Amino acid sequence: MDTVAKPQSGIGPQERAALDRTPAVIERTPSSYASRPEIWKNIPPSAWNDFQWQWQNRILTADAMNKIVPLTTDESNAIRHFESSFSLCVSPHYAALMLQNGCVSEPIRRQCIPSMAETVSFQSLLSDPLGESRHLYEGCATRRYPDRALIYTTHECAMRCRHCTRRSKVGELNAPDFQEIMRSIDAVCQNPNIRDVLLSGGDALTLPTPALARMIERLRACPHIDVIRVCTRMPCTLPQRIHDPALLNLFDRFAPIYLNTQFNHPDEVSIESEHALKQLRKAGCILGNQSVLLNGVNTSPLAHEALSRWLLKNGCRPYYLFLCDVAQGTHHFRTPIQTGLDIMTHLRGRLSGLGIPHFVVDLPDGMGKVDLAPHRMTQTDNHCVTFKNWFGASVPYLDGI
Repeated sequence: MDTVAKPQSGIGPQERAALDRTPAVIERTPSSYASRPEIWKNIPPSAWNDFQWQWQNRILTADAMNKIVPLTTDESNAIRHFESSFSLCVSPHYAALMLQNGCVSEPIRRQCIPSMAETVSFQSLLSDPLGESRHLYEGCATRRYPDRALIYTTHECAMRCRHCTRRSKVGELNAPDFQEIMRSIDAVCQNPNIRDVLLSGGDALTLPTPALARMIERLRACPHIDVIRVCTRMPCTLPQRIHDPALLNLFDRFAPIYLNTQFNHPDEVSIESEHALKQLRKAGCILGNQSVLLNGVNTSPLAHEALSRWLLKNGCRPYYLFLCDVAQGTHHFRTPIQTGLDIMTHLRGRLSGLGIPHFVVDLPDGMGKVDLAPHRMTQTDNHCVTFKNWFGASVPYLDGI
């Protein structure tokens, strides 16, 4: 069968070269079970795919992590330094993803293993970069926008991501109790201006399913709440949580639930995650992904292209690409804004609009999100604007008069 591309009349060499570029894709989706380290070689699939087993066997110490991947001196010192605050916590599923094709994935490693770079304090960085204390609305609810509220439900996570915006809260003992959460929801339901509510944390899916059901049921009964969102990284870090039939029935009962997750790099994808996303779609969830731009993890435009293609293939819309928030302990993850703009330039034209996230900065102290985009207008002359298109050609455009 002839697969040679047919020539297209009128197409110049610059456009032809652009059209002939090879897409960046994830060729094979790995299984975390197949990649599991030696210490778990005798664990059967039924245990590996059980949420409770994954939760109970999270890696919490330097000795446990050292059995999976040899730690550097810096990592060992950092794990011990953070034993009493934002300590090491990694699910077996996510730890196994470090071990792919006989190599250790540095993008995975940097996100889950502490570094002494986290101990360096900078005056420009904040312990509460989202200004949630300043924007406290009622109980554990914050309100930074006129039509939205965020309910902070828990300090727990399946994994403590080293770039976490809420690292000053996650893992602490003084989490909101169920009564405080319900009081906060009641306060939100008494304000008819609030139309959109996020259940966040920590990770909202660490809560027991019956407790989540009470919260979502109360929100859905409120006539002015149009959108209910659940923020969770579990489809990436502990997809076995999604196997719970009661959780899926809950989402199906109150559909549509907008579920936003976080995959940052192609090395984080897995067959287990694909299954979780499929189950969530079948339960009526509308899926979005919120990546964070992280130095040493995902500054490659090709990585973002491949990840976006995988997300779309699995019914999850690339929603946001965040510049790393100004949280204390994350300076080593921060990148110049231009890095993100270069990624957006790369994605435009290589992917449809469905696969291109909003590149945003969440301004310090909770001052809101700002969209960032490459500047495409290169010249203006007597109502004629010149744009640079996706493959670099200059195109004149008559502005409306």
